[in-house]
Amino acid sequence: MPKGVKGFKTGHKHSEETKKKIGEANKKQIYFNCDYCGKESSDKPSNYKRKKRHFCSTGCYSLFRKEKLPFEEQHRYGTGIDSLETKAIKRKARRHLNHAVRDGVVKRQPCEVCGELKSEAHHSDYSKPLEVRWLCFYHHRLIHENPELLGEIKSE
Repeated sequence: MPKGVKGFKTGHKHSEETKKKIGEANKKQIYFNCDYCGKESSDKPSNYKRKKRHFCSTGCYSLFRKEKLPFEEQHRYGTGIDSLETKAIKRKARRHLNHAVRDGVVKRQPCEVCGELKSEAHHSDYSKPLEVRWLCFYHHRLIHENPELLGEIKSE
């Protein structure tokens, strides 16, 4: 590679020595027992280090999540608690508000707490879709984690 040129360029060929090194690195495997079924499996060292639990297949991972993983540790925790009727009511309220914002009936406001211009609507009551509080991402999540803070956050 010419001096001063960094990175892989079109048409560049690896030397035989480099090809051997790449091949050896790709051959390395770490062997482990599946956390669900106990079957021996293998993975690349870089993939193995990234994971907390190790499975022989996506099927075993899926069964593990369904049967053994505590609900709080699942990556979608907190999103599947509502009934289908409640989800439909929330979806309808959000849709109604989004259409009102689009049509200019409701104006998006900055965050009530910190003044951040990029804000989200927080519904305290989904039966009143246009009655919302405008909060930034951080304060909106804070209220959902601690609903009792809702009264403490002052409106401007």
